[in-house]
Amino acid sequence: MDTHSRKKQHQAETTSDNAGPVPETRPVLTGIIWQKESGNRSPRFFLADENATEHFGRLLGTLAADGDVYCLSGDLGAGKTLMSKGVCRSLGVEEEEVVSPTFALMNIYNGKVMEVRHFDLYRLDSPEELNDIGFYEYVGGEGVSLIEWGDLFQSELPPEYLQVNLTIVPEGRVVEMIPFGLRYEAISKEVLRHVNAGA
Repeated sequence: MDTHSRKKQHQAETTSDNAGPVPETRPVLTGIIWQKESGNRSPRFFLADENATEHFGRLLGTLAADGDVYCLSGDLGAGKTLMSKGVCRSLGVEEEEVVSPTFALMNIYNGKVMEVRHFDLYRLDSPEELNDIGFYEYVGGEGVSLIEWGDLFQSELPPEYLQVNLTIVPEGRVVEMIPFGLRYEAISKEVLRHVNAGA
């Protein structure tokens, strides 16, 4: 059993709902609305503005645990880096440290809660380049991995992760969570529970 699998097994044994530690204080969830759509099994939420997008990221951060992988996808300007900032802030990373790794390809932030590995794969052309930036070494290891444009290399992603799709709409943004694995199904349910409780 590899290190990532052992961590996941340990988390499943120590957390009753498998969604990470329950946050002591929930982020402000104003402007986040669950979209009830029949036939769609993936939770979708409307995000009214940039604050709602960042606060949604904070909520994901409060539910994160070592080894978690969040893949953020969407058009340019859809809010991937803004949501990443929210995740990072909830994990104790100073706001000014979090920048889009478009040119660096990967940034590592030492948060007060845990480390964050922030990838941007937009400028890469082949899976071989993933190896050059340490992608396989870092993703799923200690801390949380945030992968922007991970959908460009879907076959290279770990078997379990949370896909977060952002779409710009006239009034704001829509975010859809597609969980791959029981851990991420549990996180999705917790997000839904917190959003409904904050409504």
